[in-house]
Amino acid sequence: MKKRILALLLAALMLSPALISCSEKSADPQSNDPVTAPQTTADPAASEEEVDESQLSNLELRQRIPDNLPANDFGGRDFTVCTEERKFYEIFSEELNGESTNDAVYDRNIRIEDRFNVKIGTLANSTPENQVITSVTSGTHDFDIVGFVNYKTYTPVTSGVLYNWLEVPLVDLSQPWHNQLANTDATVNGKLFGIDSDLSISTLLYTYGMFFNYPIMEQYGYSSEDLYNLVFEGVWTVDKLKEITSGIWQDTNGDGKHDEGDIHGYAVTSSGVNTHDVWLAALDISPVLTVRGEDDFEVTFFNDATVSALELIASLYHESEGSFFDPNSDWRHIPTLFANGKTAMTQLYFGETTESLTVMEDTYGILPLPKFNEQQEGYYTNCWDQFTVFAVPLTIPSEDLEFVGTVYEVLSAESYKTVFPAYYDVALKSRYSAEPATAQVVDLIMAGRKLDFTFQFGEKLSRLPYLFRDMVVANDTAVASRYKKIQKSLNKQIQSFMKIYYGE
Repeated sequence: MKKRILALLLAALMLSPALISCSEKSADPQSNDPVTAPQTTADPAASEEEVDESQLSNLELRQRIPDNLPANDFGGRDFTVCTEERKFYEIFSEELNGESTNDAVYDRNIRIEDRFNVKIGTLANSTPENQVITSVTSGTHDFDIVGFVNYKTYTPVTSGVLYNWLEVPLVDLSQPWHNQLANTDATVNGKLFGIDSDLSISTLLYTYGMFFNYPIMEQYGYSSEDLYNLVFEGVWTVDKLKEITSGIWQDTNGDGKHDEGDIHGYAVTSSGVNTHDVWLAALDISPVLTVRGEDDFEVTFFNDATVSALELIASLYHESEGSFFDPNSDWRHIPTLFANGKTAMTQLYFGETTESLTVMEDTYGILPLPKFNEQQEGYYTNCWDQFTVFAVPLTIPSEDLEFVGTVYEVLSAESYKTVFPAYYDVALKSRYSAEPATAQVVDLIMAGRKLDFTFQFGEKLSRLPYLFRDMVVANDTAVASRYKKIQKSLNKQIQSFMKIYYGE
């Protein structure tokens, strides 16, 4: 069977909130309870009729979660989001066109606009993290919230131009449409400047999984069922990945050398890019910096656990007979090799299904990133640090914060309740019905997203969150010597960083 069977799945997922929030039903690998797109805008949570929730679908359970926002008429007021040009799709759709991604966002906005008498719009900018600084320093009020890429958060935060989200009324961080893993970690001394919710659908688009090629794996005796069972039994580890892939190498050109024309069990780029960062989360060595108080912090990257993790992944990259350490400096070369049927497994972000993998003829599936060992509690992953976080500029008058909080909260809630299910319905029809285990695996991946807060300041902390990628690519496991080189400068940078959160 030669179908691009996951293209629709991840087109759906890239525009959706965390799957694990559907309900506890989805935790059952045997469950194939379909999540279908809503046919009505009625709010079941508002009904006074008693309902047996055990009989409800995942979608119906989502619909019954109240957003607890008070009724309000904002008099046709504009709500403007300054966002990166390429992230326009997260916020706005101009009209219905029959494409599910576009239409779900359009419908969401219409419901919100009717409910609160507002008009949702965008202000596209190539560098919104700089634009918010310009706006605040000039005293202008051109937009109500700003969205910028996660790794650039330090730019407006260090400039002191953002509100603390914990001071914005009606934003309830305990609700399932907010990413508690990300927001809790990013809250220091009661201050949260960059927030992540299900409005940030790029968070899902950029989530990493371990993709595998069905025909190659079956040729070497591993069915998709075999691989999924490893996951469900808790024994999908890096050692198991290496064991399986080390025996896969077809020297198709007969030159006795590993090159891009061959078929390999595992492939990874030799350039220092984000695909290597995922191991920080996957092997549970994240966060790399722990803050407990103004003068109480620990750089947790420099310890024995990191050394062991580096040794483990360096062995996979540099020593396994079935691994191809691609010398091509273009990081997009690996997705191309996978799409061309040249590698059995590699880690990719979900968005590749609508990018490089659109030309792939072989059937493919997704596994979580493997554990460090079987004793590790769960399967973890992270996101490419280009996903969107949102912030509120200080030029918003205090009396307008309720307006900002209301619209941001309902945008996030409605993304969770209706945008996601619209795409998940497409995914169920195209993929999950044929391979129900995939739904459970994607749930596991989404439940285990660990978005390390230090990536928001990585470029100002001696590249601390990027050290793993630099070292594993260089086959360098000398953690102690690396720390010695940067210790003084790093500590000064951390102390400067702490002043942002603990200063007046």
